[in-house]
Amino acid sequence: MGTTNLSEYNPESIPDAREMRFGIVVSDWNSEITWSLLEGAIDTLKKHGATEGNIVVKHVPGSFELTWLCYSG
Repeated sequence: MGTTNLSEYNPESIPDAREMRFGIVVSDWNSEITWSLLEGAIDTLKKHGATEGNIVVKHVPGSFELTWLCYSG
């Protein structure tokens, strides 16, 4: 059970992401929800300095495939 509101954070406590690389795997099932979450994740990474070229997004059909792609790369 989560006890912390993750919507509220101190942006100054987040490290600069300019030199970091990120991988995001998103399920296309329920895309109305998952694509909105993807957009929010990318916006947040960019807000903290991540560049478009350092964010890799992979799509999978459903939740079962999420773990497979994360494991196999």
